[in-house]
Amino acid sequence: MIRKPASPDAMSVGVTARLAAWTAELQSSAVPDDVYAHTARLVLDGLGVGLFGSTTQWGAVVADLLAEQGGVAEAAIWGTGVQVPATQAPLANGTFMHSFEFDDLHAAAVIHGAAQVVPAALAVAGHCAAASDRAGAGIPTAEEFALACVAGFEVGARVGLVTGSAQLSRGFHPSPNTGLFSAAATAGRLLNLDERQLRDAFGIAASSGGFLMAAQYGAMVKRMHPGRSAQAGVLAAMLAARGFSGIDDVLEQPYGGFASAYAGVSGDALGEIVDDLGERWETLRFSVKAYPCCGSNHTSVDALRKILDYAPNLKPDDIESIHVAASTLTAEHVGWPYVPDSVTSAQMNLAYTLAVLAVDRELFVEQFRADRIDDPRVLDLAARVAVQPDADIDREGREGRHHIRLTVTTRDGERYVEEVRHALGSSHRPLSGDAAADKYRKLAASVLAPNQVADLEAAVLALSAPRAETEPVARLLELVSAAPAATR
Repeated sequence: MIRKPASPDAMSVGVTARLAAWTAELQSSAVPDDVYAHTARLVLDGLGVGLFGSTTQWGAVVADLLAEQGGVAEAAIWGTGVQVPATQAPLANGTFMHSFEFDDLHAAAVIHGAAQVVPAALAVAGHCAAASDRAGAGIPTAEEFALACVAGFEVGARVGLVTGSAQLSRGFHPSPNTGLFSAAATAGRLLNLDERQLRDAFGIAASSGGFLMAAQYGAMVKRMHPGRSAQAGVLAAMLAARGFSGIDDVLEQPYGGFASAYAGVSGDALGEIVDDLGERWETLRFSVKAYPCCGSNHTSVDALRKILDYAPNLKPDDIESIHVAASTLTAEHVGWPYVPDSVTSAQMNLAYTLAVLAVDRELFVEQFRADRIDDPRVLDLAARVAVQPDADIDREGREGRHHIRLTVTTRDGERYVEEVRHALGSSHRPLSGDAAADKYRKLAASVLAPNQVADLEAAVLALSAPRAETEPVARLLELVSAAPAATR
């Protein structure tokens, strides 16, 4: 019998096993109040973004396919009134959540956590509710649901801190790759998997990755990446619950393991994944996005907004050039010459984003409509935007990935310079509670009636101080299952 080589890292660090054990053994009393409160904010933001995403063309394509295929009615395709199997719903809902580049971000870990965590949590909760006649099943309590979400955010952030930037530099889409662990952790907690089963779930889910960053150049498939990731995590947890085995040291295995294959990371560096686990909470560093575009654009958006505020008479035609000094990763990720071929490429491209902001002096969903991406005024200014790597910024490492210095030069020789290290909405500059709630309400209102928008907000915010009662989760399941207000 040929056996795989023993991994010295697995023997000395046991990262996969330690992460699985922590996930399985996490107790509600160990989670600080601020972590629960922030998790609830991330869930609420994700649901608002996801409900809006259900109105997009690419979201509808995925949802319609799953609805046509049918199957056992366990979990909702949000905002459609359609129920499908729990292993199918996350594909649609994760796609919805990443459908407009408005989902949360952990910048250092390069992961949008909610797009995997929330679809997985609600799918498994629906599965448990539909299977309430089985032993151990039933609607999860608010405490169980919130704890599963915390586990998902924390696990994904920690894997991303060690592998995310390196994945991106190699051309992988880090968020859905890393998010496989988030979805498996979330689903596994709700299915009451033990440490051994969670290791299997991680090993099964991580075998489903390979998401490619080239999707940013215009393909609809980028939107679907988190949906596939969330789906894979739920499927992995359900298979592990039935005794299906996965790669039991998938993070640290030197040959073909997740960290080595996707990020070229191995050895002692992997220990950071579990350093201070349960003491230092990376969940708190997930941001609620202020703008519906790639997170790598946000610091530049903030810089240009500052300039436009103190130069209110500055017009697009007055601008000779906009120069952005950035990290090499940011320049490669969003600094390519803009071609107006899709909404996806517009949202990913820094030149378009800055140009449309300068033209409209606003940056919300209207600036990324399909009929705006080839606006001649925007194209004219976008051609005068240059993004270049800066060696000093590169030396800051992953924490400085979004640090930029933006210079606007006018045709009459004036120069305006702004430097921004952390974007509005980041953990360093979080959106106010009112601003985050306003974002959710505007987006959710695209699908739900006003009373439902308010009811869903109340149900989610009950997760801020979760108790051992099922009513908030039952209400969540009911509200996301509702048909669009316009069809009733």
